Amino acid sequence: MELSTFLIILIFAVIFISIGFMIPETKYKIAYYMILMLLFLSVLNIYLSVVYYIQLRNDPGIPGPQGSKGVKGAKGAPGKCSFTEKCGINNARQIILDTANSMYNIPQSCLDKPNLTTCKDQDTLDEAMPINAQVNMLEKIAYSTTMSQKDFENKLKVCLQDSNQCMDPTDF
Repeated sequence: MELSTFLIILIFAVIFISIGFMIPETKYKIAYYMILMLLFLSVLNIYLSVVYYIQLRNDPGIPGPQGSKGVKGAKGAPGKCSFTEKCGINNARQIILDTANSMYNIPQSCLDKPNLTTCKDQDTLDEAMPINAQVNMLEKIAYSTTMSQKDFENKLKVCLQDSNQCMDPTDF
């Protein structure tokens, strides 16, 4: 109990006891003090109930035993990695660049970062620009795919030959 609460209770007690001294008849004085005692017990009970409710409402208590296992839920949506520890193909950009290099005979440096210094001439640069865009899209797909590396490489050749078949990552 805080000091301010104690002082308020003490002030009320002094007031009620002072009133009791003003009652001249003994029977009435005993009845007054009994009623005062019942009032004090009721108010104390309400006060302690409120204080302990506020104190205990956020207390988590002691954890109980684990309950029984529930019914197995519905199967989730596809798209999660299931057989490997992490999604995607390791070293995906290099695999894509190797495949594109073998298909188009354009240097890997030109396919990776197409500009005049890496591609040597404008014709090679013009040919490498759309392939670079396709490589970038395929790399994003490779890091989130659940395919095996062999299946990815087979699909990769199809996508690099005809980019219309793999325009959207959901088609992959």
